[in-house]
Formats: sequence, structure tokens, C-alpha cells
Amino acid sequence: MSLIKRSLFTKILLGLLTATIVPFLISSYMSYQIIGRSVQDQLVQLNQKSMAITMSSVHKYVHDIMLLTLSYYGDPELMRLLTKKEMQTPAEAVYINQKMQRLFGSYTEIRSVTYKSALTNRQFNVKSGLNERQLIPDFINRQLPAEGQSYAEEYAVIEVNGEKRLQINKLFADISSRETLGLTSVTVRNTELRELVEPLSTSEQGDVYILLQNNLQLLYSTSPAADSGWMTELRGKIAAADGNARGLIHDPKGMGIYIYYTDVSYGLPITLVKFIPSTVTLQAGKQALNKSLALQVAVTGFVAIMAGVISYVILLRIKRILGQIKKIQMGNFNIQGGSQATDELGLLEDRLQDMAAELDALWNQQYRYKLEMADARLKMLQAQINPHFLYNTLQSIGTLAIKKNAHEVSDKLAELGAMFRYNMDIDHEEVLLQDELEHLNHYISLQVGRFKHKLDYSQTCPDEALFLRVPKMVLQPLVENSIVHGIEKGNGAGTIRVEIELNDRLIIRVIDNGRGFALDMIRDIRRAYADSSAKLESRVGIGLVNVLKRLQLYYGPGFAWDIESEPYAQTTVTLSIPYQPEKEREPHESTDRG
Repeated sequence: MSLIKRSLFTKILLGLLTATIVPFLISSYMSYQIIGRSVQDQLVQLNQKSMAITMSSVHKYVHDIMLLTLSYYGDPELMRLLTKKEMQTPAEAVYINQKMQRLFGSYTEIRSVTYKSALTNRQFNVKSGLNERQLIPDFINRQLPAEGQSYAEEYAVIEVNGEKRLQINKLFADISSRETLGLTSVTVRNTELRELVEPLSTSEQGDVYILLQNNLQLLYSTSPAADSGWMTELRGKIAAADGNARGLIHDPKGMGIYIYYTDVSYGLPITLVKFIPSTVTLQAGKQALNKSLALQVAVTGFVAIMAGVISYVILLRIKRILGQIKKIQMGNFNIQGGSQATDELGLLEDRLQDMAAELDALWNQQYRYKLEMADARLKMLQAQINPHFLYNTLQSIGTLAIKKNAHEVSDKLAELGAMFRYNMDIDHEEVLLQDELEHLNHYISLQVGRFKHKLDYSQTCPDEALFLRVPKMVLQPLVENSIVHGIEKGNGAGTIRVEIELNDRLIIRVIDNGRGFALDMIRDIRRAYADSSAKLESRVGIGLVNVLKRLQLYYGPGFAWDIESEPYAQTTVTLSIPYQPEKEREPHESTDRG
């Protein structure tokens, strides 16, 4: 009894063992499978017998139409005209057409009858419509050329106006010499074939297919869109049988089975295929399964009651634990009260309280680490010098020294020195906005000397904002990003504006008309800003994200930013900084302790 009180696993195990649902499931599954296989075997046998009867009718029908092409031999006058090596006269051509008309009218489903003479290459056509004409290639030495290979088969499937047709091609030869005199081609619609196979399609409501030759040319299908995924497997089985074949193929998608029956009569291999949906083969198995389910439902109901009682008891305690977890998520690590139970959930609740206390200590420690990290990042950024910028600037100054007087060179060197002093001053982490703008102006002056008239720069700032204190090295990296990645890698010329507004917040905008940001780059920057573990491949993204993260660490959640970019029109990086008068600032809001 003590084990039951202390172990949640024991309680659940004893509750589930009171119901014996597993044997019922196994027996139901076995009955379902056995009955399903038995029904499937019966369906295959019955359908193959029906397909054998239908196959005989189909073969006889096709053979009867083929015999029509041999009617030439029973007409001596027609034989005389067809064996002439000279071109027939108009009267003789009329006689030949009349005989072909009689052949054409033998079956209503015959759509065209075409005769091609191997002696004169003259073609006679009798057709039901303009689109029914068949063009047989000319004979060469009484042989059809390679491009006439579709007429080389005695039985073939063609498509006319999107409709499958049976094409019977019968060579007309001299009886004595066996030389080819011509070729008769008859195209037949599938109306009679549809009636012959219709009894197969009505039973089990499965699709029926008629396939010709060993390469399985699809002649007729009751399905509008026949799925040929199973035909590859069927070709292999027919090739292995080398003649008559019968059996079944499972649908690759598991939708049912294909029963096939292949017979070779009169030299024509015909394959009948019938699709039996899985719902038919599984119906009998489902009936047996339903009977066993009645008993199983009663057992399941009992199990459900037992599981409900156990779950209710467990869920009450789990909800209490979830409530404590929610408090932790909201930042409240002070969880009062412990569990009096000694089972697994009781131990979990006790461990959760211990974890909350440890998280409280770790959270405070992490906050201190963030402050120290911000300070380290600022010092690291201040110690970095862009070699590319330094090289280009010195090169520009050297060029000016050659072309102009030394006064201008002196001014440039003075500006460069001021920039170095500003960068290397690590004693002050906060500066006046006026100093930050002065540092930016030095940088712009040096860049204008390099770009000449290709760079246009302007800035606006209200006087009351000049004496606000801001983090050091914020503006110059943003403007450098616009020059190097927006203008220098773009058209090589452009305009940069720095706009500063002061109302309830300090708004800083850096605007340029350079290459701008792609949408993917903006998404990557936002992701890297939100997740420190995300990596950026682009150097422009890394520098911008570093500035944004510094401001976020400095100002906290009150800091906001945005990027709007239309390449070579206007790209705007906006910083929205919370502003408070100097006297209202709390001590923790500044990292400058000097």
C-alpha cells in the first residue's frame, strides 16, 4: 500500500492492467486480415473468369474487323485494279472507292478506311470527318520507310482529337508471288469495345483497361485519367510469362489491386486489367471487425472511466505545477508552499521550487554580466580602426599634397588626428551629441576629399539636442555603412543626410540614396538583433547590428529602430531613443561611471 501511495507509475499501471484491451485488439486485427485476404482471393478468381469470357469476345470482334481487309481477294475486278502498276483511271478510282465505302459501312464504329498502293503510292481514303484522314508514307521499293513504323504493326493504338482509336494495318500481297501490293489501314472507335467490357466495370465499381501488344498500349479505359504507375510492373510480369498471363498487382499508393488477364489469340496479345478498390476487399473484414468492436467498446468505456479518475487526480496536481511555472515565466521566482506528497509529482514540485531559487540568483548575475559586456563591447569598438578607410583617406591626402598647397594637407591631417583622439579616448563612454556630430563632420570631411563632388552630405539638428548625452561612436559607424556599402559599392556617388529631431524622444535618421538593403538582409538583421546566436555573413549587417545592440543594452526596451530601403532611391535607418532631462535620469540608466 505504501508503494501505491508513493509511486505515480504504480497507480497508472494498476489502472491500465484492470482492462484487457490488448488481446481484443490483436484478435480483431487478425480476423480483419484473414477475412480480407480470403475475400481478395475470391474476387480475383471470379473476375478472372469473367475477364476470360470478355477476352474471347474482344478477340473475336477485332479479328472480324481484320477479316474485312481480306475481302479484296473475293473481288476479281478489284484485284485487277489494285495490282495494276499504272495509275488508275478516274472511273477505276471510283470503283475502288465504292468497294472501300462498303468496307467502311460494315461497322458503325469504323471511322476511316485508307488504302495505300505500293505500286503507284496512290492513296484512297474513306472517312467520317475531315480530321479522320490517315496519311500513310510512300512505299520505297514496296517497303514502308522508317518514319512509317506506326503502320508497321498490324494492330496499334492511335489518338485522334484526344480519343483513343484502334488501328488495324493489313498488308495486301500478291497470292502467288507474295509481293506487297499495298496497305489497308482501318481506324475504329471504342464504342463496341466499351459495351463488351461494361459488365466488368459495373461489378465492384472498378475501372477497366484494355491494353494491346506486349508494350501495353492503352486502347480503352473507363477512367478519364488512367494511372500508369502500375504498368511498369505489369510489363515485367507479362514479359516473364512469354504468352498468356494472369494475376494481380497491388496499387503503389495502396488504393486497391489490379487484376490482369493476358491472352494471345490470332497473333494479337490483349491484356484486360480491372482495378478493385481496397474498400471492396476490406468490406467483409470490416464487418467482422465491427462485431468485435461492440465488445471492445464496452471494455474501452470501462478503461475510459478508470483513466478519467486517475487523470483527474493527476491533472489537479499538474495544474498547480503549471501555475508555478507561469509565475516563473513572468519573472516571479518567489514560489511559496511545497508538496506534502512523496510520489514523483511531489518530488517534481519540490525540485521546481529549488530551480526557481537558483534562477533568481542566475538572473541577477546575468544582468550584471550584461552591463559588463556592454562596457567591453564599447571599448572593443573604440579600439578598432578600419584599415580600408585609413588607407583610402591617407591616399586621398597624399594626392592633395601633390596637387595643392600643404595647408589643405595640414587641415586633413588635423581632422584625422582629432578622429584618432576621439576613438582612443576610452575614459568617457557617454559624450555630448555635439561632440558626436563634430566627430562625424571630421569623418565626412575626409571622405569628401576622397569622393570629390560625388558625395553630398547634409545634417540638421536642433540646438536643444546638442547638449544631450548619448553613447559614443553611434553616428559615424552608421554613416560609414552608408558610404562604403551603399554608395561606394553602388553607383559610386550619392547623397547622405543626417536628420535629428527632439520631442518626447530623440529621433536620429541616416538617409542615403545608395544601393540599400535587400529584404532578405533586413530580415537577417532583425533576426540577429533578436537572437544573439544568429550569424550574419555580410559585414554591413554585422556592423549595424553591433550598433543596435549597444543602444539596446544602453537604453533597454525603450530603444526602437527601423530600416526602410528602396535601392538607389532612399534608404533610411531610424533610431528612436528615449529622452529624459539630465536631472530625471536614474543612476542605472547610464553606463558611464566616470
